[in-house]
Amino acid sequence: MDIRILYTFMTFYMGHVFIRLPRSSPWSVRELVDREELHLRALQTEDVWLMYRWYNDPRVMEHMPLPQELFAPSMEEVRRSLERAVSSSVERYFILQNATGRALGYASLTSIDMLAASARLTVVIGESEEWGKGLGKEATESMVRYAFDVLNLHRVHVLVAEHNQRAIACFEACGFVHEGTLRDDHHHRGAYRSSHVMSVLRDEGST
Repeated sequence: MDIRILYTFMTFYMGHVFIRLPRSSPWSVRELVDREELHLRALQTEDVWLMYRWYNDPRVMEHMPLPQELFAPSMEEVRRSLERAVSSSVERYFILQNATGRALGYASLTSIDMLAASARLTVVIGESEEWGKGLGKEATESMVRYAFDVLNLHRVHVLVAEHNQRAIACFEACGFVHEGTLRDDHHHRGAYRSSHVMSVLRDEGST
């Protein structure tokens, strides 16, 4: 697909240039990231209950290499975090939903640096009964395609816990390669555990 990157609207932040598609752009996010079974929509402040439930589900958060203080946040903490995310002009947050509009999880591109043309990807399937159905791979492919075709990035990376073999296999299937290991960077089930840094470059992914 010949995607025209529009430089009309730019945001200058800490010396970096972040590109945004204007509302009049003929290329919509839906056209670029929707697949047959999975759709992405922008995160909204009304999603606070969804995020609160997922952040407080130990089955969901078990495999996230997050600082301990971020686990089981209060509703107010989630609300403040959500408001910051929604108002951000330099990061991208989406809710993953099926064809009927049911929310299944969330995805984000953060640490976006247009000078280095890179960003960090996070994909979480919040509904545990949907695990194992290929939705994580589908969401990853959609987000990588958005990063490369809309934001014109060159590199997308993820941070994945070493014990999350399902996620590692998913990212490998999407073309991500192992770059390195952050040793003992988080605590999991009574022990310090490591996380892997994996990345995909513009011409390497399966998008």
